[in-house]
Amino acid sequence: MRRETGTTPEMRPARFTARTRLTLVTSGLILAMGTAMVVLISIMIRYLPSYNFRTAALADGTAGSIGASLVPVPGATLDPSTTTTAPAPAGVAVAIGEVSSPEDLFRAALVIGITALVLLGALGIFLSYVMAGRILRPLRDLDRAASRAAAGELSHRLAPTGARDEFTGLATTFDTMLERLEQTFAANASHELRTPLGTTALLLDVARDGNVDPETAALLDKLAVTNTRNLTIVDALLDLATIGANPPGHEETDLAGIAAQVLAEQAEAAANRDIDVRSALGSAPLRGDTVLLSRLTDNLVRNAIRHGDPGGWLSVGTTMLPDGSALLRVENSGEELAPEQITRLTEPFFRVRARLAEPVPSPGAGSGSQRQADTHGLGLALVDAIVTAHHGTLHLEAGSSGGLCVTVTLPGDVSPASR
Repeated sequence: MRRETGTTPEMRPARFTARTRLTLVTSGLILAMGTAMVVLISIMIRYLPSYNFRTAALADGTAGSIGASLVPVPGATLDPSTTTTAPAPAGVAVAIGEVSSPEDLFRAALVIGITALVLLGALGIFLSYVMAGRILRPLRDLDRAASRAAAGELSHRLAPTGARDEFTGLATTFDTMLERLEQTFAANASHELRTPLGTTALLLDVARDGNVDPETAALLDKLAVTNTRNLTIVDALLDLATIGANPPGHEETDLAGIAAQVLAEQAEAAANRDIDVRSALGSAPLRGDTVLLSRLTDNLVRNAIRHGDPGGWLSVGTTMLPDGSALLRVENSGEELAPEQITRLTEPFFRVRARLAEPVPSPGAGSGSQRQADTHGLGLALVDAIVTAHHGTLHLEAGSSGGLCVTVTLPGDVSPASR
């Protein structure tokens, strides 16, 4: 059986751009309608009425006509022998000429109509060109975004604004496609990276258990630390790629209970940095994914402890808003952050300063210990993804004593039926 190849047929270059073709079409329609109007008016003036061009009496009693005195008389015909024409009085300018017969009237209407048609056509071509550019602008933006995506830049988004029409719908669909492609690519890459890193961790553990000299043992320990850090980054990337792929869970939970548990788990880390932990945990019930919300709260508290000033303070509060939304607020004391730094904190791998030098657990440590050493710059990116998956809002601002104040607002119900 013959199989057809999947080659793309060669496309010949377009003679005119889409904007030029749209301009020509609209301008042609304007000119065609204008021409039809001129022809129709000319036919009506030339053939339909009958005119009696009578001599107009001037104010001084002399006979004459100024331009023309036209009195249509149905059914009457013009008798040239009864029509006398006197010169126009001084000071009266006749723009097109004196109209003293049906032929003169027809010529005058034709000249005026053609002149108006030319002006209307020129204006129509200009306006058609301008409007065609405005209408096709979303397609040009879409073409540029597609070119960037083809070059491997999947993070760019069109983010259309304004009324929803065919173009904004296409742009929204294109953004969704890029987001899914980016998530799929990151997830696949993370899976592919995790396998060799896991194998490397196993080989390093075997080598460390053998009889090696002290220098080799120290080198193996450093390699194990680096490999563990890489595994942590890959796990975080995998989480970031898969959080938005599926809708979050829909169980009853309370941010106050989640925050209390996270503070208990991070109490030792706060004590090691002599950080005063302040909490005001009011009831904040909602229906959502408890695991993801725990991860969100843990990331915020852990970041506040790690990046806060030693001997400073940490404040965690939860409450329920009048509209039924649940609010989580985490604030710490620390160094002053510039507004442009704060706006970039949710970007993956963005760090205000270099990676902090803190101990990393051994490869045999549990996942909870691994997350303690999570300094890959993905903490707030994961928080932002979890908030988005719950249809909430994330607000970052400078703290009252330096540091950062993070406010998370989540709807009381995140089920699809409630959206």
